[in-house]
Amino acid sequence: MTNLSDKKAIKTDKKVAVFAGSFDPFTIGHYDIVKRASVFFDKIVVGVSSNSIGKKSIVKVDDRLEIAKMAVDDIVNVEVKVFDGLLTDFAKDCGSGVILRGLRTANDFEHEKLLASVYWDIMPEIEIFYLASPSDLAHISSTVVRELALLDADLQYYVTHNSMKLIKKHYRRLN
Repeated sequence: MTNLSDKKAIKTDKKVAVFAGSFDPFTIGHYDIVKRASVFFDKIVVGVSSNSIGKKSIVKVDDRLEIAKMAVDDIVNVEVKVFDGLLTDFAKDCGSGVILRGLRTANDFEHEKLLASVYWDIMPEIEIFYLASPSDLAHISSTVVRELALLDADLQYYVTHNSMKLIKKHYRRLN
């Protein structure tokens, strides 16, 4: 159980946030979260997980990294990196005291609430910054975009224009 008086004074920066996921692939919803959060933080580090336990990514991590970099290349205070291991360790490595998360649905909120408890058990000084998806993007998930890409469907409403060709290239070759 988290006791606020037990929070350790570990040198982390509240002006740096990490936004992590498997990003299989990085969607317009992910972009929206990063873009909106970019005004609150000096730097956002997008972490592309190479080891999503329980999630089997169908595209190699290097390709997902390339897609994420391309998707956010117009946001000047964003860096994209691959990470392996615990998100809290990645946040520490980045000098971040904030984990950025997006919420699309009530189910997302319940899941994120449970994850926050785990993050606080591991790193009590971490803060979680949630942004809700606007209603016109709430239906977009990596699963939906992945399936559309595999079926060579039109992705213009689901991914950034910058990343669309890469997504089509990397996912189409799986057919």
